[in-house]
Amino acid sequence: MIKRKKSIITLIISILLVTLLNGCSTISLLTKGEFDASGYVQGILDASYKGEFEKYIKLTEDTEENAKTAYEAVMQTKAEGLANYTAVTLNDEMKIKFVEYSKQIYQRAKYEVAEAKKTDKGFTVDIAISPMLILQSISNEGKEYVEEFNEKNENGDFAELSDDEFAAEYGKGIMQIFENNIPTIQYDEPVTITVNVVLQEDNVYTMEAEEFTKIDSVILKQ
Repeated sequence: MIKRKKSIITLIISILLVTLLNGCSTISLLTKGEFDASGYVQGILDASYKGEFEKYIKLTEDTEENAKTAYEAVMQTKAEGLANYTAVTLNDEMKIKFVEYSKQIYQRAKYEVAEAKKTDKGFTVDIAISPMLILQSISNEGKEYVEEFNEKNENGDFAELSDDEFAAEYGKGIMQIFENNIPTIQYDEPVTITVNVVLQEDNVYTMEAEEFTKIDSVILKQ
């Protein structure tokens, strides 16, 4: 029998961290008296990362259905990023698992939203974020797994597997690494960033997409 060789790219590749915020990045609140900019930021973070919608819905008057749809879109994007980071080709079963991992990880996000400060254009809001270090943990455990997996591959252990079966076999080990590390996520020292909540010409407050990117790049440390 001819021994087939299949290659696994290195575990250390860039993770996709661009958040698909859908409605969360564009939904804003018509000004009604004193605008609660800090509550607005808190609500969007809780809705986007933790799937907690109460404050967000109260302040934006959006529907729970729309908020849930946006949250699921965010977590789907996060799942794809985690798969890219670990070189996993997602089948239907693994897609479900990686979305679950994304939710479990980001529900553990730590951030504190400070009081807003009024500016000529709206508000600035400071957020103290404790970056999650789970990618480093996964990388450390993953390096050993990748070496062992590639050695088995060189020895022909997977020669009888189809390409899909081979990818699934690799993915099973990576999923176990997620299972091992999610419950024990460690955090770096808090980092404070400032975001802008701007009053638009139509008398509506909103956060631009770059503000979300700024937050997103700190929450999960690469």
